[in-house]
Amino acid sequence: MRNSIQPSLLNSNRFKRFKGRYFLVGCLLKQTQHGKPYWEMRLSDSATAVKIYCFDKGHFFSAFKANSLVYVEVCVKTHLGKPYLRCVYIEAVTQEPLINNLDIRAIPSALCPYPDLLKDTVNLFNSIDNGHLKKFVSQTLLQADIADRFINCPSKIGSKQSVENCLLSKTLQVADSLLKDKSVNIEYQDIAIAFAFVHEIGKVKKVTSDGTLSAIAYRADLDDLTVEICSLPLLQLSKKSKALSYQMRYLLTVGFTNKNGRFCENKFHSCLQHLTECVGHHSPKLLHHHLHAVAPIQL
Repeated sequence: MRNSIQPSLLNSNRFKRFKGRYFLVGCLLKQTQHGKPYWEMRLSDSATAVKIYCFDKGHFFSAFKANSLVYVEVCVKTHLGKPYLRCVYIEAVTQEPLINNLDIRAIPSALCPYPDLLKDTVNLFNSIDNGHLKKFVSQTLLQADIADRFINCPSKIGSKQSVENCLLSKTLQVADSLLKDKSVNIEYQDIAIAFAFVHEIGKVKKVTSDGTLSAIAYRADLDDLTVEICSLPLLQLSKKSKALSYQMRYLLTVGFTNKNGRFCENKFHSCLQHLTECVGHHSPKLLHHHLHAVAPIQL
């Protein structure tokens, strides 16, 4: 029964009933052959998309925002001997400042032009062992209007998105570079992966999907936008682990671009070494210390 709460949509046909929060990526008003109206909706997560059918128009007295999260309860019914997914209940997810108890596997593959890259990105996310950092990454990416931009944003300004030029590809490249470097201690690998996910997340507000600058980009710096998006998740992270919060704050605000404005992996390693020296601890389990020597950065 527990598995029927927030299952992957790839496994939705295994349950007689299931419920969870998914992205609503399509909604069409149709009619049966007898003239009865019904709604055909598409739900999506990182694995796939499925169609569900709703015959209760009362659920639609309040409009749903396109490509937003909805909470649904679904059961399997049959029509002319064929099974279909019927919507029992649906409502818009209250847009809390942060989405809790949901991870990036909820990102809709139906809106992603490169589903294989999304799959690899989810696999990278699943490799994070630390639950607090997993929640930090998820809370950052699942904020309102961030998830769909994350999977549709080019990584280079002035160029249209492509399989090589997108934030998904950049995330995988940065993580791969950091994890291959033997100077990154195993205790820091989770931080390295979390950093790869969010270090340029400000681009979702700075760059449009066709590579042009957004209106706010002319007045806001990329690093400032990144810190703005990460500020609430960092605050929540600090309540669970001050050590991890301080380190992520430090990495996101110290600056990681060279004089040409390009990402420099060596800066990341230098910052990790500097952080270790600042703390002055000899234990390799640095993540378990509270890092009193590093003051929290006010966002």
